[in-house]
Amino acid sequence: MKKPTKLQETELQELRNFQTQSEKLIGQLGQLSFRKLQIEKEEEYLKQAFEQITLAEVELSKKLKEIYGDIQIDLKEGDIIYS
Repeated sequence: MKKPTKLQETELQELRNFQTQSEKLIGQLGQLSFRKLQIEKEEEYLKQAFEQITLAEVELSKKLKEIYGDIQIDLKEGDIIYS
């Protein structure tokens, strides 16, 4: 019996479909990895910004305490409430 030298067209098409699907998935994974890196960079930026705001708030609190002592502040009206 002679061995076939070519795949059947349906077998070849099935293999091509697998290859196409694999290439598409690899591309999507690459895009996802890139977006993940972008999100991680944005997260780091936001963490640093939050840390800076927190430090600035602490410094302002110290400054206000030096000026006014132990107080509470009505943020809506700016009124000082002495303890």
